[in-house]
Amino acid sequence: MEDPDRSTDGFDLEDLREEVARRKLLLGVAVLGGGSLLITQSDSTQKDDTDKLDQVETRLVDVAGQIHAADLANPRETSFLHNEITQAVKSVTDALDQHDPGGPQTEQRVAALIAAIDHYNTLARTLNTGTTLLSQVADSELEVLRHKRNLGYEPVTAFDLGSFEESITRLSQSKKDPETVTSNGRKLVPNQSQVIDSLRVQRDVFDRHLTAQQTYLDTAMTIESGIRAHEQSQYDTARSKLSQARETLSSGIPQTELSYRLSNAGLSLEQYATLLDLRREGVSKLLSVCDESIPEKERRTVANTALNLFFEVRQTVTN
Repeated sequence: MEDPDRSTDGFDLEDLREEVARRKLLLGVAVLGGGSLLITQSDSTQKDDTDKLDQVETRLVDVAGQIHAADLANPRETSFLHNEITQAVKSVTDALDQHDPGGPQTEQRVAALIAAIDHYNTLARTLNTGTTLLSQVADSELEVLRHKRNLGYEPVTAFDLGSFEESITRLSQSKKDPETVTSNGRKLVPNQSQVIDSLRVQRDVFDRHLTAQQTYLDTAMTIESGIRAHEQSQYDTARSKLSQARETLSSGIPQTELSYRLSNAGLSLEQYATLLDLRREGVSKLLSVCDESIPEKERRTVANTALNLFFEVRQTVTN
């Protein structure tokens, strides 16, 4: 089981705590013979150390502001924020590595920084999981939209949304008391509950995209089979295939006010909804003429209207 005090991002919190404690011992009291000599920092050293703490606190406050301003429900925002966090954590860790212990107020500031690093490390791991998932789901989308053969996998089951959910849960379980990550009245981390809620929405965005991919893929193949059967006057088979497609399309994708693209080449959720509606309309029209008793001219006219709708979907995807 992973030790919560050990970061997987290259910053070992336990070693950092030990280093700070060691410096406090070495710089606080030196033993000479049978007595002891109290060593105190010079005013200039104390001021320099205070300035460094001010700088790294400001860096974390800035990062917290960037996270607050970002739309964490959008999967494409996570990569940039992950990089910002890891760079900031490295700066703070380097500064604390050189920190000379001071009075109680200074040590409170150091404790707040260490607690903030712990939070940011957990958040960075969560964002990294989301970034990996984004790459996988976005690549799958292009395969789905350009498919010319069976993909060999089902989008809704091929990717590990559970790991992202678990990572978000760990972030929630490791929430810090706001007082422990506040220094001199400045909050060193963003609103933790807000971040967690946004990441859960992001997880739902992935789920909706995968549902949209699966629906697009399944209905494309079923509709193609229905069209072929209709062209060969196999109306019972055509009716069966097209009815199956209509049922799948009627389920649609879960409604959401959010409409994010996973890549520049991909579709937004709103575009998926529009294209699937066009397919459903085309399927309904073709189903209405799956009957040999209907005059041939009428069948052809309605079928051509349906095919134009399917062609419109394909044109939208390929443009």
